[in-house]
Amino acid sequence: MTDARTAAVREGATRLLEILDEVGDDLLLREKDLALVLSDLLAVPGLDQVNANPTWTAAGADQVTTGWLYQDGDLRIVRGTMPAGFRQSPHNHGNWNIFGVYRGAAHYRSYRRLDDATVPYRAELEVAEDRVMTDGDVTVLPAPPHDIHAVTALAPLTTTLLVARGPFSLLRQLYLPEIGAYYELPAEQAAR
Repeated sequence: MTDARTAAVREGATRLLEILDEVGDDLLLREKDLALVLSDLLAVPGLDQVNANPTWTAAGADQVTTGWLYQDGDLRIVRGTMPAGFRQSPHNHGNWNIFGVYRGAAHYRSYRRLDDATVPYRAELEVAEDRVMTDGDVTVLPAPPHDIHAVTALAPLTTTLLVARGPFSLLRQLYLPEIGAYYELPAEQAAR
């Protein structure tokens, strides 16, 4: 990364950590401030062209990649790319995240979990957010159990940034809202 881009990403990470240290996992307390910091990062020119490490490419998925722009062992800022039509079914990560579209367009839907999660393989969900996101749009996904979301790429190539702190679950739940159920897969398999 060039010095200006490196400085902008580090400054954004520092600002995010200051807010996150204050709110812990209750991101909604400072949702607007967190979204503003990611919006500032989404405005940095050239982040879609810099090397992101380690770069992961989904098996059999043309141009689907993810890689870190920033990672300090606590906070990570991940850049992803998706071709038009790439779809992630409703799923969780076992953690909150902040998601933004750098370039392109994506349909984004998040869910609130209404049941108490005591019955295995059952999940009652309601839509919390449902919108098309384009360049510069940001959303804040709260902590579990409301960290359920789905993304579909709409533009020929959509580049996104995702901010997360702490590990994601190694086991993902993939939801079937139309029948009130979910199933589980290892995280790597669920991401394909």
